[in-house]
Amino acid sequence: MKITDNRFLAMFSLLIFAWALVYQDALVAMEAIWSRSDTFAHGYFILPISLWLLWRDKANLIASTVQPSWLALPLLAGSLFVGLFAYAADINVLGQLSAVTSLIFLLWLLIGNKLAWRYKFPLAYLLFAVPMGENLIPWLQDVTAWFTVFFLKINGIPVYVDGLYIQIPTGMFEVAVACSGIRYLIASAAVGALYGHLTYQKIHKQIIFFVFALTLPILANGIRAYGIVAIAYYSDMEYATGADHLIYGWLFFGLIIMLMFWIGGFFADQEPVADNEKLNASSPKSQFNYLVPSISLPLLFISFYLAHLIPSVDVSKKQLNNTEVSDSSWGINFANALDKTQSINESGVERFRAVYANKQTQGEMISWENVTHDHDKWTVVSTKTLSIDGQSAMLVHLRSINGQPRSYLYQYKVGDFYAVNENKTKLMQAWNSLTRQSDFSEIRAVSIVELIDFDLAEQRLLDSFKSIDFPAVSFQPVLKGNSTVE
Repeated sequence: MKITDNRFLAMFSLLIFAWALVYQDALVAMEAIWSRSDTFAHGYFILPISLWLLWRDKANLIASTVQPSWLALPLLAGSLFVGLFAYAADINVLGQLSAVTSLIFLLWLLIGNKLAWRYKFPLAYLLFAVPMGENLIPWLQDVTAWFTVFFLKINGIPVYVDGLYIQIPTGMFEVAVACSGIRYLIASAAVGALYGHLTYQKIHKQIIFFVFALTLPILANGIRAYGIVAIAYYSDMEYATGADHLIYGWLFFGLIIMLMFWIGGFFADQEPVADNEKLNASSPKSQFNYLVPSISLPLLFISFYLAHLIPSVDVSKKQLNNTEVSDSSWGINFANALDKTQSINESGVERFRAVYANKQTQGEMISWENVTHDHDKWTVVSTKTLSIDGQSAMLVHLRSINGQPRSYLYQYKVGDFYAVNENKTKLMQAWNSLTRQSDFSEIRAVSIVELIDFDLAEQRLLDSFKSIDFPAVSFQPVLKGNSTVE
């Protein structure tokens, strides 16, 4: 059957509609991130670019025949399970990744192995639509700080570094999130992959250029950060200390992209001879196999049905025991909690607790906006994993920009499971929701309010944490869509 056959187009439209229905929440959330984040604004262009790449080969595509592939079916099922797991754990980026990979496997299933291999790049390029990569920010901040200090020392500028704070004789700088270079890296990856595909015919050359497109912006951002500090040093803090350093950054990044293209052009392949051979996935006499796409349709709707069986607390209708609390002295912040308490005892130890449903219609415990300390005011000096009655807890020592020390201790609790790793906590939230072992999670933390030595803080925090009686969670979850909480 040709790809333009009405029966194929009808089956294609039905499956795409079913896919969009299953992943409607993920798609809406993905578009919302594109609209509000400059880092991922390129997501609007990914699908048009993939369609344009297909349109460039439209003569072959229209004339080709298709035969569904069984090979893509288990991959599609696995991607749907990942989407269900992400929904249960409220891992938005994983759900969005599942949406895109499911679309890729669904298209592969429909058009067959040969056509899918021919158009592997337009299909794989859809992955750049997923707004992911922000977990690299802490690592990129460290790399940027290292490069900055390294070049300053080479240049002979006196420098002292404390975590992400860089001090020179004329002032102090912080390698903030905006200085990490994540925007440059993600944009360079998307542009570099497209340039490599259009410029090179051999896969190994495309891979080498893609690695180059990932490496160059990291190095360039380190040089950019060094340049900002150096300009501020030699101008006595007159230039490159305000919003102008962001302008310098984008201008510098534009030059780096031009440099990347210029270098890549030296190794460009010649234009290939037009290939008029049509890719027939099946012989002219073969019939279109409806069995494979017919199986994928119930898979989509089963995952949709199972996702809506997961209990969810509708916090948009009624908040439970969520009393307002003042800002903590070390900046811990967890929004949209079902229950949140904060207090300071007579010994000067501050206590914080926030309770969440594993699945709720607004907010989640593990998210980018929830932090265990204010990263703008404090830098991490050291961390240490401790054991409290056999359960994991994390001890964090902080120092402010003016040298003030602070220590705090925290742990996550999901049912009977305790953790300090956010990824493990997310996994246990999903597992507890799917198996119905527990529907609630919480974050517990204590901090020393008064100024004491770090060596004394550990034991005092341990004693304080053990002495606190955390009451059991008594909320009852309801299915999504109910208007009340019992």
